[in-house]
Formats: sequence, C-alpha cells, structure tokens
Amino acid sequence: MSVLVAMATLIGGIFYLVWRAHHAVRTIDAAKEIDRRTGLGRHARNASRTVFGTRLTRVQDPRLAAVILMLQLVRTGAPVTAAEKTKIMELMEDPLQIANIETIFVRAWSYTEAHRVFSPVADELVPMLRDRLTVDERLQLIDMLRTVANAYGEASELQTEAINRLKRRLTMPDPSFVSPIERPFGD
Repeated sequence: MSVLVAMATLIGGIFYLVWRAHHAVRTIDAAKEIDRRTGLGRHARNASRTVFGTRLTRVQDPRLAAVILMLQLVRTGAPVTAAEKTKIMELMEDPLQIANIETIFVRAWSYTEAHRVFSPVADELVPMLRDRLTVDERLQLIDMLRTVANAYGEASELQTEAINRLKRRLTMPDPSFVSPIERPFGD
C-alpha cells in the first residue's frame, strides 16, 4: 500500500513539474511578445546611449581614433592584408609617434568590426577630431587614410568615397559660425 502511495505521489509530482514548466514557457513567450510590440529593450538601449554615449564617442585620444579609422577603412570590404597591417604599423610609428604600437593596435582593433561601413564609425569620431586636431593634422589624417587604402592595391571606390566624405566633414567650417540664410516665407 505504501508503495502505491509513493508511486502516486511521484507521478503527481512529475505532472506538477511538467505543468509548471509549460506555464513558465507561456509566460516567457508572452513577455517576449510584449517586448516585441512595445520595444522596451530598444528604448532602454537608446536611453543609455544618449546618457553615456557609445564606445567610439568616449574615445578621447586622436592617435587612437586615427588607428581605429585606418583599421575600419580596410576592414570594411575584406580581411586586413599583411601589407595593410604593415602600413598601419609604419604610420603608427612615424607620423603618429605611438610608443606601444602593439597595445594600441589591439585596442583599436577592438573598436572595429568586420564588414561594418566606415562612415558611421567616422561620424562618431568627427566631433572629437575637429576639437583636438588642427586643420593641417586633419589633412595629414586624410593622407594617412589614403596611404592605407592604397597599401594592398588601388583604393576601392567605396574607400575613396568614404575618405572624401570624411575630408568634407573634417574641413568644412564649424556649423556654429555659419550664419543662417533667412528667406521670406513662401519662397
């Protein structure tokens, strides 16, 4: 008799656990559906970016930013070749005068992504570069990017256009000093 009670208790316990697991799955699915409809996670992520900024907007060293841009430029289309890596390291040594080249290279690599478009990365770094670099240094950065783009072969059309866009963004007059054009209503 006690064996039957133990078996009934065991079977009842198993049914209870299965029922609870099924209920938990339905609850999780309902929560995912609510999140999908309302986008709560997306709003929280965007709010944290507004307050704290992205990793790239927190970069304050123009030399690190230059290496990030050089790496992202060559990682946009294909994996980095040995010629491109060598050219980047040469530029890190001579014009940028970086003492610990390997450390900065690895750090800059962590900021880049394979096949990510160059322009959004550059757009996040432009305000800092405009604040911290002179016009001559900005043009030197553009020349370094062109050198890296041509390291393995001729620069692709995508790379050339990205460099030209960055040059326009870095060398245009500061928007706060441009006077607005006033036009009468209706023209």
